[in-house]
Parts: sequence; C-alpha cells; structure tokens
Amino acid sequence: MLVHIDARRRWLWTAAAAVAGYALLTVAVEATWPPLVEQDAVVSAAAHRLALEYPMWRAVMAAVTRTGDTVVLLSVLAFTLGLLLRRRLLAQLAFVCAAVVASAALRLTVHALVARRRPDDMLAWAAGWSYPSGHTSHFATAALLLLVLVWPRLRARWQRLGLVAVVGGWAVLVGASRVALVVHWPSDVLGGWLVALVGVPLAIVTHATWRNHSRP
Repeated sequence: MLVHIDARRRWLWTAAAAVAGYALLTVAVEATWPPLVEQDAVVSAAAHRLALEYPMWRAVMAAVTRTGDTVVLLSVLAFTLGLLLRRRLLAQLAFVCAAVVASAALRLTVHALVARRRPDDMLAWAAGWSYPSGHTSHFATAALLLLVLVWPRLRARWQRLGLVAVVGGWAVLVGASRVALVVHWPSDVLGGWLVALVGVPLAIVTHATWRNHSRP
C-alpha cells in the first residue's frame, strides 16, 4: 500500500483536525457543558418519540444497528486478515491491525476516563459507558479501512463514488441507529466517528513513514 507524500500530508492534517475535535468534544462531555447536554437531550427525546410512534422505523434501526455488533465486525476482521495473509499482503495486514488497535485503544481509554452514563429511556439493550459509541467507532473504522484498501483497486469514477456512498452511508446509518434507539447520546456518536478519523489516518501515516524508512 503506497501513499505519496502529498496524500500522507492530507491524512496527517485529517488526523490532526480529528484529534482537535475529539479533544474539544471530550472536554465538553466531561465538563457537562450545558449547550451540549441540552442539545443531546432534545435530539434524544425526539428520537424516543419517533421510535415509539413508528414501530417500523424502530425495527429498521434495530436491524441496522446489529450490523455494527462486535460479533459481526470481528468476523469481518478475521476474514479480511485471513485473506490478506493468504495473499501474502503482509504490509496491508500490518496496517489493518495497527488501525484497529489504535482506534480501539483511543476509544477504550476515553471510555473509561469519562465514564458517561447512557440515556435512561433506552429502547434496546446496551451495556457499559456511553461515550464514545463503540458501535459507531468500530463500524466507521471498518468503513475507512475498506475505503483505503479497495479504493486503489477501482479505476472507474462511478465505482469509487459508489464505494464511498455505500460504505460511508452505512457507517452514518449505524451511528444514527444508536441515537434512534436511544442507547447513545448524539455526541457519543460524533465521538465515535472522530475516533475512526484519528485512528485510521494515524495508522496510514505511521505505516507509510515506516515503509519509506525501511527501504534500502
């Protein structure tokens, strides 16, 4: 997986912006900043009313959110790593492992430190602290990894646009489903997306730098 210097800079700037956004959001959540808390409560209450009023919408959101379950994503990860290993794409395999570990470590560390409670009126089962959303960060990380790995193999513009629309759109839907089912506050989901935008770009930059330095 080759990353040109200009692309590496763009990924570095993406990671830097995501780190800044994630830090500011985390501080706001930890400090229970009133505007953030109020907005979270307003959106969560509206989502609760909508889900109760339209059972079909709730059922669709429940189906979407299950695609982000840990078992599903671990199965996809195992298949991807097995495929890369079988094809001896060891550099890509190392990159995927680094991105997954970076995103997970970033989420779990903040998850434990902030220890934010979930909404009281959840419409689906969920355990653990609320911020940032695990479903959201895990699926967004997987979506970004898929984009990075598959994008260079697509030549047609419509193929790349289709990939972005399907993968990116589904990552957004998984995050939205967590709010729709009232198992996360909206800011939890935003935090989950930012985790992916930190972990994957940092892994790309680190991997590209290591490969350049390791060349004879």
